Amino acid sequence: MFYGDSSPRPIPAARNLITLDELVSLRLWPPARGNKRERMAIREGHHLSHIRGRGMEYDDVREYQPGDDIRHLDWRLMARTGEAHTKLYREERERPVFVLTDLRSPMHFATRGHFKSVLAAYASAMVMWTTLANGDRVGGSILQPHTEVLCKPSNNRQKVMQMIAALYAGFNAQGADGSQSHGSQSKSSGIDKSTAVLSQIPTLADQLIQVESLLSSGTIVYIFSDFHDVDEILQQHLMRLAQRCELKLVLISDPLESQLPEGHTYRFSGHGREVAVDGNRKQQETYKSAFKERLDLLEQLHNLRGVEFAHWESHHHPLFSIANKN
Repeated sequence: MFYGDSSPRPIPAARNLITLDELVSLRLWPPARGNKRERMAIREGHHLSHIRGRGMEYDDVREYQPGDDIRHLDWRLMARTGEAHTKLYREERERPVFVLTDLRSPMHFATRGHFKSVLAAYASAMVMWTTLANGDRVGGSILQPHTEVLCKPSNNRQKVMQMIAALYAGFNAQGADGSQSHGSQSKSSGIDKSTAVLSQIPTLADQLIQVESLLSSGTIVYIFSDFHDVDEILQQHLMRLAQRCELKLVLISDPLESQLPEGHTYRFSGHGREVAVDGNRKQQETYKSAFKERLDLLEQLHNLRGVEFAHWESHHHPLFSIANKN
């Protein structure tokens, strides 16, 4: 939606912190695309899109996927084959947008540029405000330790504001230094969400299972994460989701994640621990290989129809106008 745009963008005051005012001010950027009449026409269903979803224009058929509307089952084909199939249509109404924001501990890190969590929070807020300005529904999910936040897509401005507040609370619940701070979580946002205490830190695959029921066919799904726990299980979930949704995957990484420093010892601290990093050649190669494997899994998804993949680095990305000058 925005990472191909070259217009100037606001920059956070701190590299490791965000404020609620900063996230709210993003509603002024960018201006809504198209005039009001055009946006209303999209909402009222006067235009066909290339995204397969619910509508009146029949397009194709595929095997039934969890979350599909049973009203669109092809009963004749099911009677012939004995397997459930869903009719696909050209989407005639608004295209819901869903934003999954990873704010787990590994995201609160950067050796250069802004923290990965700052980029993820800013990008998510930009998508939410732009979607609302375009007259479409937007929902979201915040991935963080111990709690989960799931927000159904809505075009209500107050609901979007509550999602922004939940995004800010989720950022500060983890803390800029990576330490857990339960007291910073907001309990009075009034957001329509489900919150559950988890016995362990959730994975991206766990979160996708939770949000799939909220995603109707044709939904545009953004995922901002470092994908540090991507594996074949997550890959399979994304492949299945890509059959009925449009995926925009944004990998956010720090330069240190792709290659260990050479000739120096670096010390990192967090969660009351300190780690010294001074890898030999063998460890260097193992480390680089692990990161390349992460990229390869995501690149394979990029080859699927309806999947876009972008790789941002904490010091070099298209989000802020000043970022590429560092």
